Amino acid sequence: LFIAQPAFADGWHILSLSASSEHEGSHVWSGKFTALNGRDYDASAFYTSRHQTLSAKIILARPQQNRITWLMPIALDAGYEARLYQAKPLFGLGLGAAIALSGNAMVSLRAENLMRLGGTISEQPCYDGFRRQYHCGTGLAWTDYSRLDHKRDDTLALPLFKVKFIKRFSF
Repeated sequence: LFIAQPAFADGWHILSLSASSEHEGSHVWSGKFTALNGRDYDASAFYTSRHQTLSAKIILARPQQNRITWLMPIALDAGYEARLYQAKPLFGLGLGAAIALSGNAMVSLRAENLMRLGGTISEQPCYDGFRRQYHCGTGLAWTDYSRLDHKRDDTLALPLFKVKFIKRFSF
């Protein structure tokens, strides 16, 4: 008789979990900008999500016998869908270790989002009265915006290396 064991059966457990009803896989433009002529514009309706947004960060831990705890940071984002801005769902996976030092000290080393699946971003232009394309999030001409090669990733999605030193004091 074979009984499937949950993924946590090998000593893995949830070290931390944070979730939000916000899209954190990329930065979405507010749609509010001031044009070159000094006029303020509000195109925020074009950047409002059509669907529920959700993101989460999870760190799984697996303690070892030799003062090392293996860490597996996971980032999830459900994506974003608006009229002028779309971001595909995102899954990020990393690796790390927490090493217990002498006394009540520990050092943690984590590389987040080493493997990243999804998160592709696409944007569409707005048009003015003369059918010229421009970016509704910045007010820039579309050709200028495209040429600047804006990166739309936020920290949830970018590869990141974190080092942390923890010292516990007891009184």
